Amino acid sequence: MARALKIGIGAVAFLALLFWAAGLIPTGKKETPPAGYTPIRDDTLAAAFLPAFDCPPEFGPIIAVYYRAARDASGTLHIAYHRVWTREWNDAKDWGPALSRILYTGGLSLQRAMFGKGDIESVGLSIDRQGGKILEVDYETAANYNPASFSVKHQNIVRKGPLDPPLRFKVVSWNHLFSLEEGAGVPPAGSAAAPTLAYFTPQLWAEYAIWKNPETLVRKDRAHFIWERGSAP
Repeated sequence: MARALKIGIGAVAFLALLFWAAGLIPTGKKETPPAGYTPIRDDTLAAAFLPAFDCPPEFGPIIAVYYRAARDASGTLHIAYHRVWTREWNDAKDWGPALSRILYTGGLSLQRAMFGKGDIESVGLSIDRQGGKILEVDYETAANYNPASFSVKHQNIVRKGPLDPPLRFKVVSWNHLFSLEEGAGVPPAGSAAAPTLAYFTPQLWAEYAIWKNPETLVRKDRAHFIWERGSAP
């Protein structure tokens, strides 16, 4: 028994060492903020287009909402909204969720090691130059979602407008992916009040390790858009 325990501890230590070493090996993918985008900071404008989010209690409360914005060379406005949760956690009763809790979201905490603290997801809006209509919305949903599975498959959705603000989303998975709901962007009755919208400052950007630049074999960028990589004063 003692010998088996020592072997098990040694195997875990070896895997941890491999994971740490992989975190030091860059993938060679080093990027710069794209040309043609001018970062802007406008709290009033960002608040006017802020989507409403319905998050079921079992997925945990939204603890913060941050935004970044930029204008492209044509004058189109782009705003990204980032909802923040304390963690990802799947409470479903099956071996897949149990393994996820042991390896990914708890136990070894690979999620934090790979991405950073908490969980952050993003929704991007493109808005016409007069600021009246949403031309496009970009977000991720859960494809063929099954809470009994170990992981969730991300599916990128780009919906063309024009759409009237505010939009309304529902959180549909334990890892906080979304569906775009029909109807006015007001929270359903009984929903918890959303945190105050704030600008995603460089300090917070670094704290949540959004853009690794470069990524490594195990340290990966978090959900964001490339035009967010420049910050406004």
